[in-house]
Amino acid sequence: MENLEFLKAQYFFSNEKFKELFKDINYIWEAIPKIAEFIKKRTNDIVIEEGTVIEQGAVIKPPCLIGKNCEIRSCSYLRGNVIIGDNCVVRSEMKNAVMMDNSHAAHLSYIGDSIIGDGVNLGASTILSNLKIDPSPVKIKINEKIFDTGLKKFGAILGDKTSTGCAVETNPGTLIGKNNLIYPHASLRGFYASNKIIKVRHNIETVERK
Repeated sequence: MENLEFLKAQYFFSNEKFKELFKDINYIWEAIPKIAEFIKKRTNDIVIEEGTVIEQGAVIKPPCLIGKNCEIRSCSYLRGNVIIGDNCVVRSEMKNAVMMDNSHAAHLSYIGDSIIGDGVNLGASTILSNLKIDPSPVKIKINEKIFDTGLKKFGAILGDKTSTGCAVETNPGTLIGKNNLIYPHASLRGFYASNKIIKVRHNIETVERK
């Protein structure tokens, strides 16, 4: 049988706090539709733990779980089925998404139908796009093999300690392993292994004005 360990939760995440979310699944994206169930077992409301600050102008819709010592900044829009771990900073739009401990999306990003690991930093205007322009389910091509996720909405999986530069965009169904650095303005799709630098090269030309 083909070794598909790189599509398991442990390839991306080390945090045991969320292990129930990944129980009895074969592929990491199968956790996306389980987010709502994971929250519902704990609350139908909004839970904000000790030490967390919610700034004026943030909008939080239930159900939502927010951990300890977080900063939910003004203009954040948490649209329901959102889990935010401890020590996180958010000034972004999130829906049906998980952000694990010590992660930051501090500068107006979009995080839809996605899971973000520990110690992740999203640069300003990072977009985890979750919906294709056609209505078909999201498919992922990895090593010439096509995986049909069966999900019409699926953003991205970002492994622990991965960081994006400003204005990075992931297309629906993007998988990014642990400890990656992604250059600004990258547009990503498919699977990226752990411990990589994902570069974008731009050629800039300067000419005389006439």
